Amino acid sequence: MRGMQLSANHCPRFGLSSIAALVIMLAASLWVQPAVAGGENKLSHAAMENIRNNVMANWPPPADMTGMKDVRVQVRFELDRAGNIVGKPKVTMTGGPENTQKAVAASAVRAVSRAAPFKNLPIDQYDDWKEVIINFDASDPAN
Repeated sequence: MRGMQLSANHCPRFGLSSIAALVIMLAASLWVQPAVAGGENKLSHAAMENIRNNVMANWPPPADMTGMKDVRVQVRFELDRAGNIVGKPKVTMTGGPENTQKAVAASAVRAVSRAAPFKNLPIDQYDDWKEVIINFDASDPAN
């Protein structure tokens, strides 16, 4: 939705960004986990939510595609200390038709790229958030 502007706010109590975020959250879900060796999760909930919210705000999943409810996409990427993506994200796709997988994967990678650089991450926890895994589930309306 970048570059899009409305001349009037048709819902005076809620701004456009709040409504857009709600629509996106109802359409799909994603969850973030640090890729920490040994499965330890020392990253604060607030830091994970920060990453999740930034990506979610930039992820409109493809609409009305065959087999969408079965597609799961995982995007793994590394961050530098400033929150910039280092290198190219690695993508894993499962379930559903191949064309739908590719469309969801492409939209997921775009969302991650648009959300970067990730700000307000605790620098003292850099080792915990330098590699991030985001799981995209285009079927789950719960989040």
